[in-house]
Amino acid sequence: MMALSPNQESIVNAPIGSALQVLASAGSGKTRVLTERIRFILSNTKKGSVIALTFTNKAAEEMAERLDDVDLMEDRAWIATIHSVAQRILEQYGHTIGLPSELHIYERDKDRMEVFLQSLRDDNIDIDEYLNVSDSREKRTREGVMQKYMDAFATIKREILNESEVVEKYSNNLRLWKIYQDYQDALLASGGIDYDDILKYAYKILLLHEWVANIYRAKYKHVCVDEAQDLNKIQYEFIKAFCGESITSVMMVGDPNQMIYGFNGSSSEYLCSHFIADFKPSVYELKENYRSSKAVIHAANKLKPDSQKESDFALQGHVTIETQADEFVEADWIVSQIKHLLELKTHKEIEGEITLDKMVVIARNRYIFSALEDALKNAEIRFSLKKGERQVEPSSLFCRVLDYAMRVKLNPKDWVDGKKLCSLLKLSSPSEWGNNEILKKWSKDVLSSEILFPELQSELLVVINQLDIDKPNIRKLTKSFIDKLEKFSDAPQLENYESELEISILELKEFQKYWTRFKQKGLGDSLQAFRNAMALGQLTEDVINDGLTLSTVHTMKGLEKE
Repeated sequence: MMALSPNQESIVNAPIGSALQVLASAGSGKTRVLTERIRFILSNTKKGSVIALTFTNKAAEEMAERLDDVDLMEDRAWIATIHSVAQRILEQYGHTIGLPSELHIYERDKDRMEVFLQSLRDDNIDIDEYLNVSDSREKRTREGVMQKYMDAFATIKREILNESEVVEKYSNNLRLWKIYQDYQDALLASGGIDYDDILKYAYKILLLHEWVANIYRAKYKHVCVDEAQDLNKIQYEFIKAFCGESITSVMMVGDPNQMIYGFNGSSSEYLCSHFIADFKPSVYELKENYRSSKAVIHAANKLKPDSQKESDFALQGHVTIETQADEFVEADWIVSQIKHLLELKTHKEIEGEITLDKMVVIARNRYIFSALEDALKNAEIRFSLKKGERQVEPSSLFCRVLDYAMRVKLNPKDWVDGKKLCSLLKLSSPSEWGNNEILKKWSKDVLSSEILFPELQSELLVVINQLDIDKPNIRKLTKSFIDKLEKFSDAPQLENYESELEISILELKEFQKYWTRFKQKGLGDSLQAFRNAMALGQLTEDVINDGLTLSTVHTMKGLEKE
């Protein structure tokens, strides 16, 4: 067990079965308190498991690592993102609300737009008239108009709006509800859902089928929620429906001053008001900052008076505020500061030598880094941009074929990815989608196609078509094709394709790592579960970086220990 302050200890050792609200400011040991509370519950109860809900897979993994010394931890604690838990409910009980057994998650806005637009074309509907696009300039930027609809659809799901509420909220577009219903129908007709549907449908299952909720409640008697200040309505209501009347041991931890998911409708009101009204929790505060320097704490208290308390062990630190003429001048200034720190080599408040891997530049969003990246390259300073949890799409032809073919294998109605596959293979798209043997047909057709390595692509399609989707042997598949690609690499007549082959092998090895990680984490056995784990970012692994780190506030949140 970790050492705790008296205040932290009072929270960890609070009576089991009671609801707790913990308002924890930055650096106050929030994760420590949360994990030690889980340890306390598991150590002092013989029955009843704990479910801990996080916003990122990284946070879930960190908590699990801290608790790996607890007996039967894997059996008695489920630590996962809210969407991962909802996805599990969908996979097991989606059929109870009429959902198909193999649901494809459309991860990209562009794909969701295409599904919707194609459904309109199939019904011979004038898209511009249907979407109320009248201005000629809007017609040229139809994708921008569609994005506004996508944003509205997401809001409808996240705020659980009904028809009358949509009419009231979007009074300038009275047809929005009809358009939204058509969008949902188009998704399901293609065998797919979008990211927001995961919680929407899981919540619906819990509400309509109490027996499903009771299955989970029979095992999980305690619920812990990390970063609860970032909950939006559907997330909060999902947790509330999961708990029902029987689960009263609910702990929500968060800091209203650190809300970073405002773009998805989140509000600290769910932690600070709704949770109080619904669960009547005991209220605790953690203000002592054990992570930040005195200078940072003083600056934070100027912005939000009395929000932080200084630890006796805090370093002095240093804060400076600089205003620059533009982003280019700012970038040059940052580079000069980095060089200055490297020249210092040591500092009494920094452990060891000052190196690039101990530095991070944090910005509001990804685009702000554009000028800085150029300046860093010119100064020959190594850097990397910290990625989020979304999977990076393959770039090689071979691995793109692998990716799209697996999607079509799982969902033959998935014409969005099917058309992309046809384009890659230079084949004509079928007039109808849903043929379970379409990959077999394409494996023959591609042999006469003018693409790179047609025989190899054909063999890949044959192997994927023959995959057992319930228990696919991905390790065998990847090893076999890595060997084949490496033999191609040794052929002198293929020197011109060296780069493509090298990238294909690297990406295939990366794909193999994802499968290994999927199995190690016990996320399932099926190809569908594997694809869903990739879509939910559960298999992403941080790249080890020996240079400067660039990160958005959003991506860095929760990774302070790094």
